Amino acid sequence: MSAQQLLNDLLGCLPLRVYGRGAVLTLLREMGFAVKNKTPLTVLDIFRDDESGELVCKLTPDGTGEFTAALSNLKLDISHPLYRKVKDYQEEVSEALGKQDVEDSRQTQIEREDRDGFRVGDLYKKR
Repeated sequence: MSAQQLLNDLLGCLPLRVYGRGAVLTLLREMGFAVKNKTPLTVLDIFRDDESGELVCKLTPDGTGEFTAALSNLKLDISHPLYRKVKDYQEEVSEALGKQDVEDSRQTQIEREDRDGFRVGDLYKKR
């Protein structure tokens, strides 16, 4: 399923009940909210990030404050009909980010090898 199709399906189900995990919970706690991994959050809107193409949710923990979080950092209620599709999407995003990390570290290694032993001062040495 494409991210766009999932977005359309999820928009038809708003508002959604989700649960935060990892960085989302840390952010909420830093904002002063007393949240745990079982604290329900309400998704008010979902959109695609212009830069990454990831699905991003506009959430509220208490009905008053709002913030955004990537869908990949949230857990959909297991009883929701789109649970499996969201889970599959999250696995795809995680895999894509993992590949990107490998490519970035490989590029860093190549750059390091290219510079290995090179000193700017070597350009000015008399031959």
